[in-house]
Amino acid sequence: MSETKPPSPSARLFLAFLAARLAYGLAFLVSAARKSPVPWYLPLERRFVFASRPAGLGMDWYGRTALGLVLAIAAGLLVYVIAARARWLSRPSAVTAVARAGGLVLLVDFVYFGWALMTQTPNPWPLPSWYCPR
Repeated sequence: MSETKPPSPSARLFLAFLAARLAYGLAFLVSAARKSPVPWYLPLERRFVFASRPAGLGMDWYGRTALGLVLAIAAGLLVYVIAARARWLSRPSAVTAVARAGGLVLLVDFVYFGWALMTQTPNPWPLPSWYCPR
């Protein structure tokens, strides 16, 4: 049997990118579906809170994006380092499997968030006491 040569840096980088994309999509999707506590930005108060759902007007996009980016960077770096030693990770079949998994997560992201946005029922807040239309 001939020994396989180590993966090229570009193959390792591509595999790390695919793993990072997969980790980002999964982190964003799972944290949204489970309603996990994340940092929420409260624009009226101009501050962040860590909660599953804040009491007032809040935006979770910043916190979910930061969570996804942190996990994506960690997964990408881990796979890049591991791919140098685990030669099986750089095989075309392994790269294709990770790419397909990333594509599937992207598709599930689109379906879940599309469904979540289409089925929302807006609940308007009452006008503030200081607001007096003329």
